[in-house]
Amino acid sequence: KAVRENCGVFDVSHMGQLNVSGPGTTEALNKIVSADWKDLPLNRVAYALLLNEQGGVIDDIMGYRTGEDDWLVIVNASRAAIDEVHFRAHLPKEIQINNHYENQAMIAVQGPNSAALLQPLCETDLSQVKWRDCLNTTVVDTSVFIARGGYTGSDGFEIMFFGEDAPQVWRALLQAGATPCGLGARDVLRLEAGLPLYGHELDEAWTPYESGVGFVAKINKPDFIGRDALLEKQTPAHRIRALKMEGKGIPREGYPVIRDGLQVGEVTSGTMSPTIGSGIALAMLPNSINVGDEVQVQIRNALHPAHIVKPPFVAHQSRK
Repeated sequence: KAVRENCGVFDVSHMGQLNVSGPGTTEALNKIVSADWKDLPLNRVAYALLLNEQGGVIDDIMGYRTGEDDWLVIVNASRAAIDEVHFRAHLPKEIQINNHYENQAMIAVQGPNSAALLQPLCETDLSQVKWRDCLNTTVVDTSVFIARGGYTGSDGFEIMFFGEDAPQVWRALLQAGATPCGLGARDVLRLEAGLPLYGHELDEAWTPYESGVGFVAKINKPDFIGRDALLEKQTPAHRIRALKMEGKGIPREGYPVIRDGLQVGEVTSGTMSPTIGSGIALAMLPNSINVGDEVQVQIRNALHPAHIVKPPFVAHQSRK
């Protein structure tokens, strides 16, 4: 509720932070990631996937271009070691990869009032920071790297800096009126926003087209890992769909999805949405099932009706 109506703050310091730099870094990264990063302007952020040779998703990542050949790459915590090995295996040896695991903090300030709450603590005019801009600045006398973005469907900022400075930044945000939020709340918010989570909607066995993130696989790009496999897999038999419960049932990961008396798939993420007051879920289902179709979710031994809907469940708030 704080994130949807006011301002919430999350400690997401578990996310992996990697600095990748050296001559030719941008060109080399562009041969690894699914998106086209070569023309991304300085001080901008881009979403991408790491794929294996079969087109399966190793991870979804964010790239922050801080120089012509200097990047900060943020990866999921559970995949950080795997991602780093992948980068080292495919980047030229002269390119440097440095992780921040021993002394890193990352705090996400999220909600419609995030800019107003953060502004008195920040030396930069946040009204000039657009969605997916990134820059160095100062927050409560702490040198930070800040980006406008987030994983909740709300406006907000993600702040990265040395871990030793985290307590004073965290306390200042709470004193300014931000509500401390846990990762359970973050998971509900990202699901309301229709955003995928690695290990749920994203997996090495599934292509971006199955996972519903095909938009970030730029197959018109000349070459990247997994591209050749994707060219043959653009029309999958199954894909992630969003479903909204009709009654009081709460769908959970692993629950069977039934149609015409037969199991056709299962829930990959599910919860009760406090914002809309209904159970919501993402599920891997046959491509023949479309928006508007009715299905049932098996909750214990009972079948509960649901409809396939177009995500997000909660509209993304307007963002600068």
